[in-house]
Amino acid sequence: MSVRSLLLLIPFAVVPCLFGQDTSMHTAERKAAFRVLFNFDFRSTYVNTEAVRFYGFRLGAQRGKDIIALGFYGLGNPYIQPSVDLGELGTREVVTNFDYTALSYERLLYDSKRWQIGVPVSIGLGNYRKSYRDTSDVLIAYSTNELVPLELSLHTDYNVFWWLFVGVGAGYRYVLAADHEATVVLSDWTYYFKAGVRFGEIVKRARRELKKEHGS
Repeated sequence: MSVRSLLLLIPFAVVPCLFGQDTSMHTAERKAAFRVLFNFDFRSTYVNTEAVRFYGFRLGAQRGKDIIALGFYGLGNPYIQPSVDLGELGTREVVTNFDYTALSYERLLYDSKRWQIGVPVSIGLGNYRKSYRDTSDVLIAYSTNELVPLELSLHTDYNVFWWLFVGVGAGYRYVLAADHEATVVLSDWTYYFKAGVRFGEIVKRARRELKKEHGS
């Protein structure tokens, strides 16, 4: 089995197990098993030493101080280099797109009613696509590289309400790729702001209200 196939199977193997354990209403309430989390990431990172906008969202489950999540990330806008020497093709405008899916594990160092501090580590699978603009102003696909981004970061979240949280974080992303140029261009520091919803808490409170209404 190839590395690509293995990485694609990981989310489908892990995530269903996580959420499958939360299907029993009574067990979940008794053991406070998993809390479902969803958040948007608004990131600033670097491509070829230039700052770019990098957005994504993440769906995960928390149990105690452990969080496992699946995230999807990509450039907010294509990265454009107005003048690049492409050898026989001449000097062209080059447009780059970069996106990936990542599976992450996070250990919370601090978890209180208002604050969380955690250290997430993730492994992803994606691709890095380059196109150039020809004399007719049409984008022509130039190259595609499969990527395995590895990222380690530190973040702080603040619970604005019991169901809504915001946070900031910073870390380093190292990208494994067959093309060494892709590794050099995409490996760099990353900074992010996030806003999210604690779906698990919303569902839990909704269940309580339903029980009250039915007198149970």
